[in-house]
Amino acid sequence: MKFTIIRGKFLDALKTVQNIVPGKASMQILQNVHIEAADGKLVLMTTDLSMTVKNSVECDVEEPGKTTLPVKLLALTIAKAAEGPVKVEVSSDNLAVVSAGSAVFKIAGLPEADFPKYAGNGDSFSISVPQTALRELLRKTHYAAWQEEGRNGIRGVLMSLKDGKLTMVATDGRRLALAETEVDIPAGAETDITLPIRSISELLRILGSSDSKDAVVYLRENYACFAFGNVEFTTKLVADPYPDYRQVIPHDFAQSAVIDRQLFIEAIERASVMFIDSKNPTHLVFADNQLIVSSGTSELGEARDIVPIKYAGERIETSFDPVFLLEPLKAIDDNEITMEMNNGVMPFAMKCSIPFLYVIMPLRYS
Repeated sequence: MKFTIIRGKFLDALKTVQNIVPGKASMQILQNVHIEAADGKLVLMTTDLSMTVKNSVECDVEEPGKTTLPVKLLALTIAKAAEGPVKVEVSSDNLAVVSAGSAVFKIAGLPEADFPKYAGNGDSFSISVPQTALRELLRKTHYAAWQEEGRNGIRGVLMSLKDGKLTMVATDGRRLALAETEVDIPAGAETDITLPIRSISELLRILGSSDSKDAVVYLRENYACFAFGNVEFTTKLVADPYPDYRQVIPHDFAQSAVIDRQLFIEAIERASVMFIDSKNPTHLVFADNQLIVSSGTSELGEARDIVPIKYAGERIETSFDPVFLLEPLKAIDDNEITMEMNNGVMPFAMKCSIPFLYVIMPLRYS
């Protein structure tokens, strides 16, 4: 196999695929990137057996072929190489000679036949969704998922395709985040799947600040594949069923307050300098057109701030983990948010102008 490629393009493609490669693996081949050069294109692929990332990039192919090379070593080599064309020649025994400028590197590879086979997108149905919409749905929900071992049913984000909508839901039992957008769903394709939390983090990283072109989501039994641009990201799905999240969403609230989102963030961050653990959470007092935000203990002291709000209801006192407030506030972009409540101990809801809902249980107030 022989090909020539611009260093910057090669390095960017390697950065896209290398992140899922484990530092230590039960199989040495999993630390390698599968490389195929053919038809003026270089296709790179890595896997950890749960996730697979493919990326293709244009190159000048002199001799087509396939191999696998240690991806982190290859990426470091290309990062240190001089800018300009990089020539790679791989022998029949998988020894790669990388030439860039005056430098020459030799990297030992493994047979491509030993690399796990890629499942592909056969026997699947697909939907299309703008990349920006997909990224925003994940960004607005994933932080609320259960992060620890166990409780596998909620250790990820529910992706629901029903009634012409793509809905993302995440919960850890103490809070719930939901966001949705309208999509065209093929007949008979309505379904619920759960994306693993680690896969979501990787998908968000790859999506980055990508443009508004559509991503195609392929769904098949036990797998989902997201194809956008020159990238394909495939992940196994969570096998355990997702609980019925609708049961924990309150339908009626007696009071509501409209709050400037940025002022709310700043007040919480000021008060949270006193936050150590749930024993001294952030306290909120909703009063006549003002929100008092405070935190502290008799040993540490107290931080207190007042935010002007639109509120004419009864005085309500409650308390929350400040992180549980800041994460949704920083994930949405509206200038104002609405907090809905009944009292200081029942669930609160946070809403904004887009189809987004955040439900959170207060901590005990003392």
